[in-house]
Amino acid sequence: MAKSYTPFDPHEFEMRRAVLSTQRNDHTVDITTTLVELNIFEHIERAYLTGFITYVDTGRSIEIMDFQGTEFLDIEFGLYTTPHKVSKRFVVREVVSIVPTTDTTDTITLQIIDYDGYLNTLINVNKMYEGKPSQIIDNILKDYFENKRIIRAGDANQFDSLVDEYTTASNPNADELNSYRQLSQELQASFRYIVPNLNPLEAIEMIKRRTTGLTGTPFLCFASMADNDLRFYDLYSLLQEAPINAGDPFVFSSQLSQRAPTTGAGLARQISKIKNPKNANTLELIRSGDVGSSYEYVDTTHGLEYAFNYDLEKVLSNLLTSRSYPAADTRSLFRNTPVSENLAERITRVSTGNIYDNAVHNYHEDMSTQRHSAKAISKSVRNLLGKSVLEIEVPGLHVIPQGGNKTLGRIVSVVSVADGEQFDEVFDRKRTGDYMIYTTRHTLTPNNYSAALSLVKIANYRGNTQIGDARRDGPR
Repeated sequence: MAKSYTPFDPHEFEMRRAVLSTQRNDHTVDITTTLVELNIFEHIERAYLTGFITYVDTGRSIEIMDFQGTEFLDIEFGLYTTPHKVSKRFVVREVVSIVPTTDTTDTITLQIIDYDGYLNTLINVNKMYEGKPSQIIDNILKDYFENKRIIRAGDANQFDSLVDEYTTASNPNADELNSYRQLSQELQASFRYIVPNLNPLEAIEMIKRRTTGLTGTPFLCFASMADNDLRFYDLYSLLQEAPINAGDPFVFSSQLSQRAPTTGAGLARQISKIKNPKNANTLELIRSGDVGSSYEYVDTTHGLEYAFNYDLEKVLSNLLTSRSYPAADTRSLFRNTPVSENLAERITRVSTGNIYDNAVHNYHEDMSTQRHSAKAISKSVRNLLGKSVLEIEVPGLHVIPQGGNKTLGRIVSVVSVADGEQFDEVFDRKRTGDYMIYTTRHTLTPNNYSAALSLVKIANYRGNTQIGDARRDGPR
């Protein structure tokens, strides 16, 4: 189409290229025009992208490719109105199905994984690294991947950028990275880690799990569709960001959906689907020791024991503002004792110190109860993220990376319209609020680009679930 084309629908996009190739021969198969559906998955706990692609085979690609699970898929797509584009190389992971539709055509579905995710499985690491967690991760990336590095962020309320030659000269998303590129606020001091027969991304996962922010919150290390880098962010920093759609939230209303136009600007911020999957499993958190428990970290070298009681209520009171309350119930009484004050689990860990020398710490080593308690906080808060989940589907216009990452880790505002017949308050405050994007499924078909977002939060606004009859009780 001409470059002057103006889209009439926020679901519209341009699939510019989708090509299959193999190193076993010189043939390529262009499936741009026969594409049925492309799904790309982003997950905030994964350092790689995955997906599925379905296309109609009209040119005997099964014979040409002779699929073995090593073929390349190069894709490029973007919006008609902006120069930003998504360009990615995937590797075929598995042929999911081949369904004959006529005597001469088949519908083929392939499972795919991004190139670096596939390459990662071919590499075995046995090497010593030393430094702060972010430095170790960056060094691993430099050792085993080309054109892949770590993007670090500290306090999201500070915007004094650290700009280097790579950011300004080589990265197309330089402006956005300048806002986020902060020295990571890592609680952990430098330590030595000897990677024991792991793939590079497995080693990075180990380092990520060991790292906490200054408040004990976990670090997240994930891949984004925006570029080829890994983002290494403290959860607390992410939660302090302002919503990227502040003042223009995603809105869900079944009544509005029935009367809304099927194309045009009326669809721009409209949620087409919304649901709450399995939630509210506080019992699972209790069983894993994430609500109330006792911890013991034993230093077998010095004969020391670092013991403390973990109380989720106290932890969240330090993390949340006075206007919010935890998404988990920590206050209900059982045998006249709040849930979080019951020591449901006793957890013992060995944390041997002084393995190398006094100046070099090992992976498990910490020399105070406070620093060991950060490990418990990190595990608990990470598990808490999955307790209050909201899934929505929105037009692709708002999630395609235009100038930077627009999905994972970003904060979005959601408004859900509730029953206005019985209450003056028209918003469902349980589902309305600010959420962090946890997973994204980008779905691209020939005429439609939408995204399914899995949203999480660790707190609600105070009073969110206490809407009484406003006509009788007044506002709360």
